[in-house]
Amino acid sequence: MNKTSEEKEAVLNVFAALVRPLMRIAFEYGISAGEIAGVVRRVYIHALEARLTQQQRPTTDARLAAVAGLPRSDVSALRDALRAGAPHSQHGYASLDQISALLTVWHTHSNFSGAYGLALDLDLVAVQGSPRRGYAELVSIACPTVDGETMLEQLVAAGAVEVLDGQTVRCLSRAYVPRGTDSEVTRIERMGRYLGGHAGNFVHNLLRTGEEPLYLERVVVADEVLADSARDSFLAMAGERGQELLAELDTFLTHLPPSAANAVGKRYGVGIYFFEEEAANGAVARSVRRIDGVNSAKPGVLEEIDVLAPKRRQE
Repeated sequence: MNKTSEEKEAVLNVFAALVRPLMRIAFEYGISAGEIAGVVRRVYIHALEARLTQQQRPTTDARLAAVAGLPRSDVSALRDALRAGAPHSQHGYASLDQISALLTVWHTHSNFSGAYGLALDLDLVAVQGSPRRGYAELVSIACPTVDGETMLEQLVAAGAVEVLDGQTVRCLSRAYVPRGTDSEVTRIERMGRYLGGHAGNFVHNLLRTGEEPLYLERVVVADEVLADSARDSFLAMAGERGQELLAELDTFLTHLPPSAANAVGKRYGVGIYFFEEEAANGAVARSVRRIDGVNSAKPGVLEEIDVLAPKRRQE
């Protein structure tokens, strides 16, 4: 059974609510509407391909194009970009996780490290008869989808490596601590990570089945429009009590049994955020609940549109 038009409109309003506060940062960094639309299309195709694969359905360009409502040529280009790990913008960029992975391999892989985990010097350009390994070889093992030159520029800018005589790459630090604008990039990456986690909480609770747990989802909002002094008092209280709770939860996590060395799965966490939102002038009715969240223990029923529904087994 298909979802109602009202439910679909409500979901589209969710997308609008998620994107609206990000417009300020889009304007600040000169990101166009076309670039944002390109990111959405790419993420949609990536998620759709994964969904169809999980359902053991064909993932041809034609099928993806039909479901996504995009020209087949656009889908082919988007899938090519995904396979190549191309950046969303026109500028190459290596993520924090990718750089960290490269530094880890450099210090732990027997081809690139010596005694006591000392990173070996690498040839920037292949040299006939050189006893050293090449930087390109390291990149191909640690981050095969990332442009090595782009990553090297970021490592040098952060002071993690240096280039000697234009021929040798030397690692100066196992830790990647960005400087200047790179530190801003790290903050932006962090924002994306936790905004995604917050959205994932609501999606999980909305679509979960009876076998899945209900994730914590609570919010407290002031009944009235607050003056700056009241806001600051609220912020201070939330910061103090929130930090206490997070410290308590962190201590709890340290006492849990350790996972297996090669364990795979998901990580879980709790976030506390202070936020603001537009409000009508004056006070809100006192009858409105001040603490809101998921209270029902009954699981929602996942209903999929027919074109994406799992295959029915042959009787």
